[in-house]
Amino acid sequence: MTKTTTSAVAAAQTPGRKSGSAHTTPVKPRRGRPPKSATKITSTETDNGEGGSLEPAAKRRRTYTKKAKQAESVSLELDERVFFSNRLSAQEADTTQFVPGEEDRSMFEEARAAACLTEGGAEGGGGTTPSTPSAMVGTVGYQVKKIRIGNSVIDSWYISPYPDEYSRHALLYICEYCLKYMKSEYTFKRHCHKCAQRHPPGDEIYRDDNISVFEVDGRKNKIYCQNLCLIGKMFLDTKTLYYDVEPFLFYILCEYDSQGYHFAGYYSKEKRSSMGYNLSCIMILPSKQREGYGKLLIEFSYLLSKKEGVPGSPEKPLSDFGLLSYRSYWRRAIYEILLQRGGASVSIDDLAGQTGMTVDDIISTLQTDGMLHRMPGSPGSYAIVADAKKTEEYVRKAREKNPRRIDPSKLRWAPFLIKTTLSAAPTDRRLSAPAAAAAAASSNVNINVTSDGDDEDDEDDDEE
Repeated sequence: MTKTTTSAVAAAQTPGRKSGSAHTTPVKPRRGRPPKSATKITSTETDNGEGGSLEPAAKRRRTYTKKAKQAESVSLELDERVFFSNRLSAQEADTTQFVPGEEDRSMFEEARAAACLTEGGAEGGGGTTPSTPSAMVGTVGYQVKKIRIGNSVIDSWYISPYPDEYSRHALLYICEYCLKYMKSEYTFKRHCHKCAQRHPPGDEIYRDDNISVFEVDGRKNKIYCQNLCLIGKMFLDTKTLYYDVEPFLFYILCEYDSQGYHFAGYYSKEKRSSMGYNLSCIMILPSKQREGYGKLLIEFSYLLSKKEGVPGSPEKPLSDFGLLSYRSYWRRAIYEILLQRGGASVSIDDLAGQTGMTVDDIISTLQTDGMLHRMPGSPGSYAIVADAKKTEEYVRKAREKNPRRIDPSKLRWAPFLIKTTLSAAPTDRRLSAPAAAAAAASSNVNINVTSDGDDEDDEDDDEE
């Protein structure tokens, strides 16, 4: 005869029955070996959200005990982590002592007010931080003190309107090939390893030994020319061109070696100058000065003027240093022609044709040196009177001081001009009445046109 074990079922409230009534449900006998602990197993009816299922109490107790042990172990781990594996005591690990107090807050407010006053703002932090290049000009708290370009560290002379995040740094790092400016030495070194550019982004129009000159169009290489102007502003007080570089051509002077073309200086000029200026701005890096590069670029600008067949002059007014440099070059150029003539008569027009200088600049130089004399008995007539010994001595010293000269035979360049051939019909509205009559009398006339429409056509041709 087989024994059958039954389980006592706890009373549970069932829908449809009165409160307090008990309901017993028989449980089928378990197959297999009964538990060792007891011959009877007590079960409780629990609702797990799925219609109600029975869970053994012993299994539930074992699960609870396991979870309790896990929670205890986690608590111990947290205690060890807070106290740094018992390396710090509870008092030492307490972080509440580092909460800022009233004294700390007052010190912070004083430091913030002092910083606002340094930046030019109102007391109490009401000032505004400069965010545009124009707002940073003249601001005491924003000035780049030095730049590192190539292997040279150069002190800046004037404030240059670099962006806000760069003007906060006293030292800027500039790539000598692409002229990109950076804030940190680490970024600068990484850029030098990755930069593939080894010369200015333009046409090399002149090379003599280790000296090269590149022509860069401000419209085609806008970022490079803007960076160039920012560098120029550091050493030119009267420079006002920073970002509007499209109407200008830039001529970059570089020193060539096995590593590439190293930036030394530049000058710019307008593509269409109504005043006949052949130079707008000139700058030589302080580390490259006293090597004759300034005179070299001035001579190069006049070589291009002679190539164009139009006398040129620098943009006025000239700075003090610019006036000294130009007068020195004008004097040397005029004296050399006078020595070549060997005492023969020469006119001012002849000097203008051979030097590329304007008549006004030639007369100004001769008057400064006291070489223009009024002819007696001929009102309005003047003669050029020069002392041969003084002239020869001046030219000799100038050649010893600046032996490097521009060789015209090594120039590879075409003028930036538009030449339009007009027929013999006076129907062109761009011509005045006398010019139209001259065009009708001639079968073929070459005229340089500078109208707006032709400028646009020229820009389209350049883009192609």
